[in-house]
Amino acid sequence: MPIYNPELGVFRGTQLIQKRGNIGGFKNVFVALQGFKNELIFPTFGAAIANPFRGAAKLFAGDLAEYRTDANGKNPKYYILKTYKAVSASSTTINILRDGYKHIPFVGDSIMIAPDKIGGSGTAVRITAVTETTVTISETVYPVWQLTVSANSLASAISNGTILVESEPVASTDTSATKAMMVKAINSVVDCDYDMLEKPSLTYGNTDPADTNFDDARYHVSFALGGLMYTEKMSPMPQCVRDLNRSSVNGWFKVDYYDMTSEATKAELEAQKALAGVTPTTSTEGYFGQVCVKDSTHVYVCTAIDTSGSTPSYTWKAVTIS
Repeated sequence: MPIYNPELGVFRGTQLIQKRGNIGGFKNVFVALQGFKNELIFPTFGAAIANPFRGAAKLFAGDLAEYRTDANGKNPKYYILKTYKAVSASSTTINILRDGYKHIPFVGDSIMIAPDKIGGSGTAVRITAVTETTVTISETVYPVWQLTVSANSLASAISNGTILVESEPVASTDTSATKAMMVKAINSVVDCDYDMLEKPSLTYGNTDPADTNFDDARYHVSFALGGLMYTEKMSPMPQCVRDLNRSSVNGWFKVDYYDMTSEATKAELEAQKALAGVTPTTSTEGYFGQVCVKDSTHVYVCTAIDTSGSTPSYTWKAVTIS
């Protein structure tokens, strides 16, 4: 007769596991295109989510993520872009919108106001309590998750509509700290809703059975490497994410994995964008040979830069478009 082991065994029957959850409404997030298209394509192999939600939560179609590999393009991980839309804040209380289409915050999460650049740094705090409630602002009632955070460092900079993002972890010994945004790049799109109902392993890739998280769930996924979505149906996006939009159609958001533009070229494109619609003067900064397009008939080229004075003087010559 085999020795009984409560942790290992055989069940010669059908085992039923019952779960209870609340699935939100339906949204057509992805733009339906006609003709030939290659929108939702996937990597050859997926990866585990390195920053899962700390409890039962939901990923939404159209959410964004980072597919991060090592220097050799191997050992991939997924980092979810978790965003939260603030309603109000005071001292160590932050109220974030709770409407069934927003990411769920958890005790232990670290958050920050979205920086100007993806992956940028800022003051981060740790969530110490989460309560479902409502707040009233100018006679409008908002369902919110009321967060108690470890410091009052963010409250004065938060107003209705401020976007918060997940930061790198704030240590349990700190009330606040300067941390970088968790996601360092955006190159993936969540292709459908994902219900994440199990307690997750919070130690990425742990293989030691002695680890207290060893028996917890690991989520392995393969997200699309690009997509075209209706912006209003996506999770809240800070401006640094909106700046990635490659779509020229108002209300559509486009992100691709194959944006291989060099940093120098990106900087040049940003400089060109900054000058669009401007009539340049001698004080308009530029580089030699830079083109300034005011409109379809007024184009200028920077032909000289005089640095003899206390401030540079720029010569912009009008060119004729035929």
